[in-house]
Amino acid sequence: MVYILWRLFEKGFIVSLVRQSPRAIAKRTQILNAARRLFPERGFERTSMEAIRELAGVSKPTLYNHFSSKEALFAGVLTQLIDDLTEEWLPAIAYERSLATQDDLQKALLELTQKALTSFMRTEYLALVRVVIAETARFPQLGEILRTAGPERALQAVTTLLERAREDGASIDDIDAAARLLVGSITMYVLADGLLVASDVPRLPESERIAAIVELFVKAIRYS
Repeated sequence: MVYILWRLFEKGFIVSLVRQSPRAIAKRTQILNAARRLFPERGFERTSMEAIRELAGVSKPTLYNHFSSKEALFAGVLTQLIDDLTEEWLPAIAYERSLATQDDLQKALLELTQKALTSFMRTEYLALVRVVIAETARFPQLGEILRTAGPERALQAVTTLLERAREDGASIDDIDAAARLLVGSITMYVLADGLLVASDVPRLPESERIAAIVELFVKAIRYS
């Protein structure tokens, strides 16, 4: 989270990183909540700062004190949402769990992939991703934030589990390639059954299908 905020600050997406009062934090939350509602509903182009200000119930100086532009506000919304989703599946890589057998690793990866997939298939997340895709050509920073805070975070989570499994005796020659293989398989559902679905309701795969993918993946990993 700190890294993301710093990158936003470097690019001028955040006006200030100084300590804020509880009242200022509350105002910022009001703004983000309003924007988080309007951007998915109207898209980036048709969502005005004035509409967000009115829905949030804040003054214009307050709005621009927290976010210097609509791009900065959208970046804040995207970061907040991804952080919220990550809290749902990050506990799956708890460091105290043993990964000393194939069964241990399979259970850990299955828990992680199922929770992460459920999060990334949320209607609100998919709606914001569509907006990012439409606007990345004009605002490359948005694509960078989505990449580093979304797919790369999931990739790092799988990498962490595989590294710990190797420490516990698993034979994995190329952890990066292995992690990308699993994450890519899961991401295909987000693309084909989430982003590219005409309706607003994504088609979550049956849990048995995800379990089959994870099982097949783990079978390729040998333990000493």
